[in-house]
Amino acid sequence: MGDRILDTFLTLVRIDSETYHEAEVADFVMEAAVESGFKAYMDNAGKAIGGEAGNVYIRMPARGVDAPPLIFCAHMDTVSPGKGIEPVVKGERVLSAGETILGADCKVGVAAIIEFMRLSAEGSIEHGPIEIILTVAEETQLQGVRNLEWDRIEARHAYVLDGAGGVGEVINASPTQDNLEFVFKGNAAHAGVEPEKGTNAIFGASWAISLMHLGRIDSETTANIGVIEGGRAVNIVPDETVVKGEVRSLDVDKLDEQRKSMLRAALEAEAAVGVGVEVKVDRAYDGYLIDRDDPLILLADEAGKAMGMKVEVVRSGGGSDANFMNGYGIKSVVLSIGARQPHTTHEYIDVQELHRLVRFCCEIAANAGRLRGDK
Repeated sequence: MGDRILDTFLTLVRIDSETYHEAEVADFVMEAAVESGFKAYMDNAGKAIGGEAGNVYIRMPARGVDAPPLIFCAHMDTVSPGKGIEPVVKGERVLSAGETILGADCKVGVAAIIEFMRLSAEGSIEHGPIEIILTVAEETQLQGVRNLEWDRIEARHAYVLDGAGGVGEVINASPTQDNLEFVFKGNAAHAGVEPEKGTNAIFGASWAISLMHLGRIDSETTANIGVIEGGRAVNIVPDETVVKGEVRSLDVDKLDEQRKSMLRAALEAEAAVGVGVEVKVDRAYDGYLIDRDDPLILLADEAGKAMGMKVEVVRSGGGSDANFMNGYGIKSVVLSIGARQPHTTHEYIDVQELHRLVRFCCEIAANAGRLRGDK
């Protein structure tokens, strides 16, 4: 492979692709597919979500392996600050030179898929039929995968290249997430002249939050308040405050109990402070759990053994495209890609992880016939 995979990764991270602005990366990937002799298609997800590009689909016919079709998936968008990224290679590590993220999440996954296509085109690897899916807007509530053209997809098994740990980690479980929005309503009044005529919505919101158990609830459950919006001026008693948060859990019963406890806190504030409160709950995505003895995980384990690499099966507290794929009947797990400290300006990746991820995918694809007996 030489340094081709590294060069591809460095090129990709220099292309700005914050969520909704993935068009240039999509063009790069589609051009790489065509150069490798594969057809690429872009759907209309961009129009549906107000972005510049849609999800990209690439089909790779089988080369020497009798196996059911298999999906490799990654997302093309990055979080901010992700404009003007300048990667720096220091020894065996790649990091950002400036005040931006590196974009290893998930440009490593995209680069590995491009390298996989090139190796196939060169006849360097064998595999069964492969479906590549590259999504947009994954970083904002998985909007790209929500808008996939599901009838275009034949495969019933998928590996999503998006985990933050070292290559060799396979994520077999992800939580269900509920998003919560509380709208506290009070009465406006002049804060200096007649504050007693007002009902302070910010005070009501603060009261409710102070009653909530947040952070790490237990080994399977987390809760957070992340946004507070309210008030117009310091001399006006605020009449409305919006509070947004989330609850996640690998156990749906625990999720329900934590969500209910946060709703009770809001109602207690309503009674104590005299504010009104409206609550909106949205299911962001459903969780999944793939058994450790499932053929999808055993295939990854055998691939790791072929590389002399130990595969570790772990659970995650985050969501990914795999959540929606599992929900649509495509059995999916997440492969960690070696990105470290993602979503921060300290993000980095070791070069050897790039090569290890490509080989891991190649070994999986070469032995995907093991999935034939899976239901």
